[in-house]
Amino acid sequence: MNTFHIISQCRKYNVSLWSCPPFLFIVMGAINIAGMFTTSVVAQRFSDDPAMVIIAVSMMAAFLFVVGNTVVTSFQRLADASRIKSEFVNIVSHQLRSPLSVIKWQLELMLDQTKVVPADSMVTMGTIRLQNERMIALVNDLLEVNRIEDDRVILRPTKIMLDSFVEQLVNGYKPFAEQAKDKLSFICEARPLVVFVDDAKLRWVTENLLDNAIRYTKAGGEVTIKVLRAKNKARVEVTDSGIGIPATDQAMIFQKFFRSENALLVRAEGTGLGLYLVKSLIVAMGGSVGFASMEGKGSTFWYTFPLVDSGTTVQKK
Repeated sequence: MNTFHIISQCRKYNVSLWSCPPFLFIVMGAINIAGMFTTSVVAQRFSDDPAMVIIAVSMMAAFLFVVGNTVVTSFQRLADASRIKSEFVNIVSHQLRSPLSVIKWQLELMLDQTKVVPADSMVTMGTIRLQNERMIALVNDLLEVNRIEDDRVILRPTKIMLDSFVEQLVNGYKPFAEQAKDKLSFICEARPLVVFVDDAKLRWVTENLLDNAIRYTKAGGEVTIKVLRAKNKARVEVTDSGIGIPATDQAMIFQKFFRSENALLVRAEGTGLGLYLVKSLIVAMGGSVGFASMEGKGSTFWYTFPLVDSGTTVQKK
């Protein structure tokens, strides 16, 4: 089994080298040889009887074989389970996208033709459309999670002016904030701040943080987005005066499917995938992310990216 074959097998299982069964098989073989050699040296030092040395080496070899086989078999099962899970999620998600998209366009067509849908059914149709949109978003999130876990995230980084990029997003969210009766403010302390990121992924990340900040802030509250320079990095902070995060939940806030109890009381719907994806995508693009929060006082979520020279290929967003 050559090195290339081992690497290809590990890629098939979508696991690291030290969790890959073929590689672990070779490692356990090396451990067996080392263990048998060490046992032979020790046995010869304490006994002159060749038979005792053979027995000691044989017992050690049998013990190491059993342990090694158990370890490799366990990792084999885990790797198979991980691969099957990824394939299942990928197949199911793709199978769901097509009918959901068809439903979406049919609903849009019907709602655009008010003569087809009776007036008393418009509200019901609107609710169906909203739930369909939620299902589409959930499927897209599951596919993105699957790509992240399989290390298959596709990034198309470009140079962008982060200050202008964020300002444009904030302006787009002002009607949403007004509807929620929250004050939405934008503060930029340095211009220009040029970073090298996938603008589509960063747009999703920033919108997710903005959406959470507004939704979990009570009417009359305030949401502030600040863009600043922190040494050789650009930093974006999203601060709200909302419900905050309990201290007991803060260590799990970026975990998959986790939602704090007070968030469930304010907003029952949600998958708990948003912040997991936020962190995963920012890290994948070479940035860092974090937060500070106090229950009942609000939260500040932030992310940073290294600054780069603007050159001549900067895209204003």
